[in-house]
Amino acid sequence: MESQLINNLLSQVKQNKKYFSIADKIIIEEIKEYLRKNQISKISKQDIKEIRNQLHKSYASFQTKKKNKINNYLNELQSLTESKLTDVKLLHITDKLLSVTLSTKERINDYPNLYKQIFKITGIPKSIVDLGAGFNVFSYPFMNLNELTYYSYDIDINDISVINNYINIMKIRGLSGRGDILDVRNKEEISKLPSSDIVFLFKIIDIINKQNHKPSEELIKYLINNKAKFIVASFATKTFTRKQMNYPNRKWFELMLERNNLKFQTIKTDNEIFYVISQ
Repeated sequence: MESQLINNLLSQVKQNKKYFSIADKIIIEEIKEYLRKNQISKISKQDIKEIRNQLHKSYASFQTKKKNKINNYLNELQSLTESKLTDVKLLHITDKLLSVTLSTKERINDYPNLYKQIFKITGIPKSIVDLGAGFNVFSYPFMNLNELTYYSYDIDINDISVINNYINIMKIRGLSGRGDILDVRNKEEISKLPSSDIVFLFKIIDIINKQNHKPSEELIKYLINNKAKFIVASFATKTFTRKQMNYPNRKWFELMLERNNLKFQTIKTDNEIFYVISQ
């Protein structure tokens, strides 16, 4: 009975094109979480609305209307042979690619200095794992690296296809790796992640911590002990209405890191605060 209810909810949630390409397993987990809190026997419009609202917070709210132009930008990138792909042309296309999501768009002017500061702390990475990555991989040209293995994880099937296409195109610039579907709340999936020099957790901690801070604490402890030398976690310092937050630093986060004997340094941009974490 419950499985039928879940399937019906899944079908109705995905009728909205904004959520159609999100992996089924991600939506099903959101549905199960909703059902744990709400006893329902008959699906209402309000049920569908609330489930979509949760998905919107973790995914759809970061999109822009330019997203449908991604393939055009990638075709433009692919049309340039290695000799024609000058730094100027590459950065021009990179700016367009980064403009398709809000988080990457607002970092466009910050990326070069941001990576310079991160790598000054971590050293030059050979590999990066990016959780809740969105299209952050498009910022690779701003890292100023000769080569990098980049593992990009998110929840949208179409986005992952785009990411793998981009990585394949950028092989001529030393980029390798892959994109894949992953639910950061799933401990088994996290345990199967490849080891890397750095794990990125950009603007994902607040999404993980729906009820309390325990999920992100467990995730960070596991990653730093088993998967990476450094973690770089970021938080927004402005609201969705672009107003500066009164308390942009996350004191609870800093106290949690200190409680677990983890070191950290902070890097601030106009829109985010980044914590570079190590043991």
